[in-house]
Amino acid sequence: MALVLAGAAPLAAQTTPTLRQAAAARGIPIGAAASDGEYGPSNDWLANPQYASVLSTQYDMLEPDNAMKWDVTQPTIDTYNFVPGDTLVAFAQKYGMLVRGHNLCWYQQLPGWLVPSSGTGGYASTASEAQMSTLLQNHITAEVTHFAGQVFAWDVVNEAFSDSTPTTLRDSIWYNKPGIGASTGNGAATDTGYIEQAFRWAHAADPNALLFYNDYSIEGPGPKFTAVLNMVTDFVSRGVPINGVGFEMHLELGGYPSPAGLAQNMQQLAALGIQVHITEMDVRLQLSNGTATQAQLTQQVQIYQNIMTVCLQQPNCTAFQVWGVSYNDSWIPSAFPGYGAALPFDFNYQPTQAFTALLTALQTPESAPVLKTTGVVNSAGYQGGAVAPGEILAIFGVGYGYGPADPVNYQLDANGMFPTSLGGVQVFFDGVPAPLSYAQAGQVNAVVPFEVAGKQQTVIAYRYYYNGGPAPGPLPGLSINSNAVTMPVVAAVPAIFALNASGSGPGAIENWPDYSINSASNPVGANGYIQIFGTGGGTVVGGAADGALAPGAAWLSASPTWPTATIGGLPATVTYAGSAPGLVNGVLQVNLQIPQGLTPGPQPVVITIGSAQSQPGITVAVK
Repeated sequence: MALVLAGAAPLAAQTTPTLRQAAAARGIPIGAAASDGEYGPSNDWLANPQYASVLSTQYDMLEPDNAMKWDVTQPTIDTYNFVPGDTLVAFAQKYGMLVRGHNLCWYQQLPGWLVPSSGTGGYASTASEAQMSTLLQNHITAEVTHFAGQVFAWDVVNEAFSDSTPTTLRDSIWYNKPGIGASTGNGAATDTGYIEQAFRWAHAADPNALLFYNDYSIEGPGPKFTAVLNMVTDFVSRGVPINGVGFEMHLELGGYPSPAGLAQNMQQLAALGIQVHITEMDVRLQLSNGTATQAQLTQQVQIYQNIMTVCLQQPNCTAFQVWGVSYNDSWIPSAFPGYGAALPFDFNYQPTQAFTALLTALQTPESAPVLKTTGVVNSAGYQGGAVAPGEILAIFGVGYGYGPADPVNYQLDANGMFPTSLGGVQVFFDGVPAPLSYAQAGQVNAVVPFEVAGKQQTVIAYRYYYNGGPAPGPLPGLSINSNAVTMPVVAAVPAIFALNASGSGPGAIENWPDYSINSASNPVGANGYIQIFGTGGGTVVGGAADGALAPGAAWLSASPTWPTATIGGLPATVTYAGSAPGLVNGVLQVNLQIPQGLTPGPQPVVITIGSAQSQPGITVAVK
């Protein structure tokens, strides 16, 4: 199983990369809003092969345009409809995409039983504050619980602030008509209590999801951003579970923020430990006979390139998303008659000059390497957000322009250890250099030092030596350091390697006792045994040396409970879970006995360690 030593496969070289490939090389997800027929056949865009192809190949993240909004998810007060959202989640999982949830609390697109389109009658017209509070809590709890583990980030509250000066909270059924009866009354963030409650309810339903406040006209300095900043500052000071702010970025020529102003706003949120996602970007143009002039397109190109460049330069800007896949499904023509041409793909699903602008920004090296938490992921399952002792990581993006031009694979040193410097690259965890297995500009694979065990968090940094390795003596001019990022440390983040290194599909699994690769042509039978290889299992009994090959079997010690597993949804007996003898410490080996009663063919396999599960989509062939 040599595959597991290298971990995630290097990005394939492409003469014309997709946005998805270029963004992955910079360690940032790039996404688009998507629709799947939640309002009927007229917006069943996934049924269009061209739409589906662009969405799945150009983007590695999607956000339901409407499928997770309240008017879709709760058609009556007593029933829920998550089918449209489930469809988009299934599409995302099929193509290895992240899903942002949008949105849980908004003053618009409410179901008719709650607020009729006429504006009169409905539940909200006679409900008490206590009843409204219960209603909102039940809605948030039901939806977030349903999508827990499938949606990595939620827009919890959307567009709560007004456009007035001074900025106040917008009139809404949640704030004051009738409201939900929750107010902080703390001056700087007066009456944001209902927003706070929404975040607390969402966190209780899925503690692992990132929670965002989302709004427009906050990307540049001004009273509205100041009001949002004051609220976030208050929330952070009191431990309200908020992780980020979404900048919608619905822009037009002459109306976009300066790059300096955008960077300033991001930096003020970064000082609070808050992430920023560009959530709904488009740049609308006023058309003449349905056509934009080249002068307009040139200005649009500069806006797209500026915004992406600023996002890449700011470590807390951790996702970038446009609002629609092509001109066909853009909301702009209906919302702004006479405007259009707002997105990176046109009516024929061909790249526009906006596409080229984004690609250019993604392919332009920065003045220094930028490390982003979103670029630090498990090398087997590509999940992120936290690291575990001994976990083999793939770190994307930080070395773009600051790493070896050609791939450099590990070679064991004279002591049989993995190197801590490879092709001039080093990665540090709390100042401890990590063993490396692969390095190239745009990607490095590192093994988290076991010394992080027991810590709440670890500080990660990246260094590149232009002379190919740490210089003998003080030669600071030959190296350059990235920023440092802090990530939570957890006991285990189990993931299973895929044979094709994609994170899904047939797993890196051997049939026992002949150690042959499990495959459709070489399935395992009921009551047979398999050996599964992954990473993220955590520490082992007796400890393990960083960068050394495991000398023998050693059971996991980090798990608070005995590891468990299922195959095809049926419990599978775990006969061993621990280090993989002969492979680098940090590779996880789990031996299972196949349960009876499985349907022949590929069956999903899931490993659970404590409360953490391996990624979905890994299969084992059974007969």
